[in-house]
This record gives sequence, structure tokens and C-alpha cells, in this order.
Amino acid sequence: MESLDIPTPKSSSSELKMPRIDSLQTSDVDFVDFGIPVDSENKSKVLKIWKFTGVHHRCFHLNWMSFFIAFFATFAAPPLIPVIRDNLDLTKPDLGNAAIASVTGAIFSRILTGSVCDAFGPRYGHGFLQLLTSSATFGMSMVENSGGFIACRMLIGFSLATFVCCQFWCSVLFSPRIVGTANATAAGWGNLGGGVTQLIMPYIYEGIADSQPNFIAWRCAFWIPAFAQVCIGIAILVFGQDLPDGDYADLRKAGKKSKANAGREFLAAVKNYRTWVMVLNYGYCFGVELTVNNNVSPYLFDQFNLNLGTAGVLGSVFGLTNLFARSLGGIASDLTVKKYGIRGRLWTLWFTQTMGGLFCMILFWTKDSLGATMAIILIFSVWVQMAEGASYGVVPFITKRGLGVASGLIGAGGNAGSAVTQAIFFTSGSMTTPEGWKWMGVMVMAVTATVPLIHFPMWGSMFFPGNHAIDEEEYYASDYTKEEREQGLHKEISKFANESRSQRGFRALVEASKDPEVDV
Repeated sequence: MESLDIPTPKSSSSELKMPRIDSLQTSDVDFVDFGIPVDSENKSKVLKIWKFTGVHHRCFHLNWMSFFIAFFATFAAPPLIPVIRDNLDLTKPDLGNAAIASVTGAIFSRILTGSVCDAFGPRYGHGFLQLLTSSATFGMSMVENSGGFIACRMLIGFSLATFVCCQFWCSVLFSPRIVGTANATAAGWGNLGGGVTQLIMPYIYEGIADSQPNFIAWRCAFWIPAFAQVCIGIAILVFGQDLPDGDYADLRKAGKKSKANAGREFLAAVKNYRTWVMVLNYGYCFGVELTVNNNVSPYLFDQFNLNLGTAGVLGSVFGLTNLFARSLGGIASDLTVKKYGIRGRLWTLWFTQTMGGLFCMILFWTKDSLGATMAIILIFSVWVQMAEGASYGVVPFITKRGLGVASGLIGAGGNAGSAVTQAIFFTSGSMTTPEGWKWMGVMVMAVTATVPLIHFPMWGSMFFPGNHAIDEEEYYASDYTKEEREQGLHKEISKFANESRSQRGFRALVEASKDPEVDV
């Protein structure tokens, strides 16, 4: 890409205006005032959570709201299980299979959604997922047996693929310097839906049950999350925008974005071993959260002889920590990267996830005390959510070309991990729930031991430094064939590669600056 000399405006607001540089046609340069500091890709350099205007923050709020509602709908059933199981004569294996179904369906939908985001943009991914799965949420009111209950939970669970859209959208809206915080905050507030639904679904049910029989009240309660899905789906399609510069379709018509090559984008993600290490690890932070959401309220109800409302309120504690805990993981990741580079992000992930596994194990020894159990659940939850936030501080840097597919695969890993742990530890009658907590914690700690395997050639890994002579553009351009590079298609990643130099960390930049042969 030819260099452009752009004069810096002398006004105090010059920081707010950045050139929009067409990666394919560098002759046209437009200044766009976003009202906030942006980088060379027009990604926001700041996250102002109280700001609702402007494309970056309007889409940020639509983004997390959609994921929140997906969580709310998917986990609307667990807090009502004591009522539903009596009405439908459900057994423990039925409930276990339904819990597995609720997260298994999203494995496939998340993988597919990653490709949809790469090809058509995150707006369509969010909108159509919500509108399509809302029919299954409405359908829950008409189930008559275990088969129908399991099928509806699986179909509603497809909406959890909005997580892929959520993380993809933040990654294309916010600068690499704060993408960990943005991803963590959006996903954390989305995951909050899993706690809110545990808190309020029992009261929605009880409010309806005041005037209707129990077997009708629990069914009508599902209309609330179903209507919410319809509303957010329409809102995103109407008010959302794929990129700071516009929607995918409009940019392609204007020649400002190349046509998607789904095969190459898929290959860029699946051939990168870092994707698969993160798939495994995300299965034991986000996967653990899904498993806890499916089991915590019924466990408290049965183990401590609580009423439905109290069990729901206490069970909501695990999910409600998403209000701040996942953001803390992203913030910690962004803070450590400033000094230690990507190696700081990896250490943050390893430590937070290991602590989550440790406190999960401790739940086994608190099974006879409600107070101790709730204290450990609170601490356990904070570490789990922080690990999730730290995970998506790493994901955006694995591959630029295959970001959507990588996000989809890693997100699907979370659902797969939940399905595995649910099947092994919480479905069979041969293992008690406290024993399930203990062995799930052991598995978390074992899987987390693979984080040191993630190594970036230019940045390094937990225990080994990177090679400063390797350029970020060289790493990301390797996803393009020789023919594509000759056509200049790899130039689309040039600005991202340049911004990603921040992942070297301050120490690495100082060290590299001493070498005259290394461009920093």
C-alpha cells in the first residue's frame, strides 16, 4: 500500500478525526468525525459504557443486549425445573439430556455463525439468530413430554451463537489496545442474562400462577424471553452497522471491501493450532459457566431444601457477577499486555482459569453448609468470568483473516466443554452433584495446563520470548496464498498488523529498539 502524507489539523479535535483509507483504492481519503479517538482502521480507542450515540457505542450496546437476551432465553428453564419436572414427569436423565441439548446445538450454530460474520457481517448473524430461535422459545409453552422439552431447549440454545457475533463485532469496532476490555465487557454483560433469568423467571412464574394453574403459568412465562428475542432481532437489523465505515454489502458495492472467500477464511482459522488450544481452554471456563447455570438452582433447591424463589435468587449469584467479573478479566489482560505483551495476556488467562478450577473443587467440601457454599460460588464465579474475559483478550490476535471462524470455533468449544462435563459429571445417577463439582474442577485445572503451548513467533509465549525480527504483517499475511499476495489482497490486514504491534509490550519494544535491524 502506498504511503499517504496527511496533514494534521491544528484544531484541538484533530485527535477525533482519522483518515478512512481504502485498502483497495488508496487514491481516495475521507475524513470522518466519529466524535471519539479512532485508529487507522477507524476502530475506537476508547470504551465509554455510558455513551449510546455514534456507531461504535450504539452497536456495542445492541451487541451485548442481544447476547444477554440469548442467555436469558436459553437458561429460562433451569430455575423452573422443580415445576416443569413435576408437570412433564421428567427424570434426572431427562433433565441431564435437556441441559446437554441446550448447549450442544450451539456448537454447530457457533461454527456456522463465524462464517456468516466473515461473509455477511455480525448484524445479520445477531438478527436472524434471534428471530429464528424465538419460535422455539414460544414453542416451549406447548411441550407435552420430555422429547418436546429437550428439542425446544436445543433449538433455543442455538441463540447462544450470538456470542460469536458479539466478540466479532467488538473486535472490528475497537482498537487492539482495548479490545480485551471491550470483548470482555460485552460478553460479560451478555452472560449476565444467565444470572438475571435465574433471579426473575421464578417471580414471572409466580406472578402468572396467582391467576392461572401451575401447568399453564410456567408455559406462559416463556413468552417474556421470546418477545424479547423478537424485539432485539429487529432492533439490530434496523439500527446496527457492521463496521465503523458502513455495512459489508455497501462497502463491497463501493469497492472498499473485497469479496469474502469462505474457504480461505475457514482454512486460516482451522490450520492455526492456537485456535484449537483456545477451543479446548474455552470449554473449561465458559463451558463451566454453562454447566453451573444448568445445575446451580436445582442443586440449591434439593441440597438445602429451599423454596423455588430462594433457590433462584441464590443461584443467580453465579451469573450476576458477570456485571463486573468478565470485564475485570479483559481489563487485566489489557493492563498486562502494556508491559509484558501477549505473554502477559497468556499468564492472565492461565492464572484466572486455574483459580476457577480450584474453587470449583472446593464446592465438594462445602456441601453441608449453605453459607459456605454461597461464599465459594461467589469466588468461583469471579474467577470463571475473569478467565472468559482473558480468553477473548487473546482470540482477536490468532488470525485476522479467519477471525469470524476462529471466534466461532472457540465459542463452540465452550458449548462442547459444557456438554462433556454435563454428560460425565451431572447426568448419571451414580455421581452426586457435589462430586461432580469436585471432578469438574480437576478437569479445569488439567486443561488449563495447555495454555503455555500458545506461542506467537513475534511475541512469544508464557515461558519463551518471541523473535523481534519477525514482523506482525508477515505473520498475518501468511494466511494469504502467493497469488493473493501478488494481487495485493493481503494489504487489507496491513493496518491491523501495524496496530497489533502494541502486543509486543513495553519491555519488548524497548529491547527491540536497541537492535537497528528491527523496525518497531
